[in-house]
Amino acid sequence: MSKKENGLFKKFAVTGAIAGAACAAAGSAFIEQFLSKKGISKLAAKGGFTSPEEMECFINSEEAIAGTEFYRKTVYRDIFTFNKHSKCLHAIFYDAPEKSDVFVISCHGYMGNPTLNKTYIKHFYEMGFNVLLPYLRGHGKSEHNYCTMGWLDRLDIIDWIEYIRDLNPKAKIILHGVSMGAATVMMTTGEELPDNVVCCIEDCGYTTLWDEYSVQLKEFYNLPSDIVLNILNPIFKMTLGFDIKSASALKQVKKSKTPTLFIHGDKDAFVPFWMNYPLYQNASCEKERLVVPGAHHAASVYLCPELYWNTVTEFIKKYI
Repeated sequence: MSKKENGLFKKFAVTGAIAGAACAAAGSAFIEQFLSKKGISKLAAKGGFTSPEEMECFINSEEAIAGTEFYRKTVYRDIFTFNKHSKCLHAIFYDAPEKSDVFVISCHGYMGNPTLNKTYIKHFYEMGFNVLLPYLRGHGKSEHNYCTMGWLDRLDIIDWIEYIRDLNPKAKIILHGVSMGAATVMMTTGEELPDNVVCCIEDCGYTTLWDEYSVQLKEFYNLPSDIVLNILNPIFKMTLGFDIKSASALKQVKKSKTPTLFIHGDKDAFVPFWMNYPLYQNASCEKERLVVPGAHHAASVYLCPELYWNTVTEFIKKYI
């Protein structure tokens, strides 16, 4: 190699190293801002990505107010178990009003916590069910410091299923989740589950983490999603322990044997409505679909509560 070529090579190597370091720094910053427990808490305190109009629905609709009243007057318990890596898992638990073999595991969304599922808790409780609400990774009282957007949470849900089976070997378990929680329960159904798990209700879950991040990068930041995600992916693997492309509810429902109700509002832009159809179409299990007209993200239960709960109740009746 000539001196000139050697000089060019060194220049390119230095430039590449600087670019690589910049990409690594950007990837780490993304994870700390959007997936660390501290970053998520800060985002939630600022109101996250919810518009004032949508927040009004979540707080002041009749369903939301009824859910808040239920939460204020109904006692729950804090419960704990350990996953296979000896990490402590924390959930809140509502004992059924009368002894029941039916348990609902209800999973919250991104930037949420179990208490924000109070509208759903109220209805499941009034249906006579026990309700367990886990803190998903990177949220609230979870011991995990990073959110995994449902992918590793699916393994924790299996541990919660085992926890319930230890309490009651005859338990009939319903999986339920909204947004990230919906992706979590769909991802769970792709694993080998005991017969105790009788059905699943997913409300506005995403197809894959790659798809969801692609939407958000374009919508909120006008960035070229494939380029950004390919930069982020090595940092994901190193920090979170998995590849963004592997986090796929779409692949999991293809393996699912758990009867599933797929719910989505047709005005959802945060987890776009189009994601509902491939999930439903590709699910290998018994399945039903509910499209709620006019509903934005996670707003179906507030906008059309009668349609929502009539559909959910009739679906559950088939399996318990």
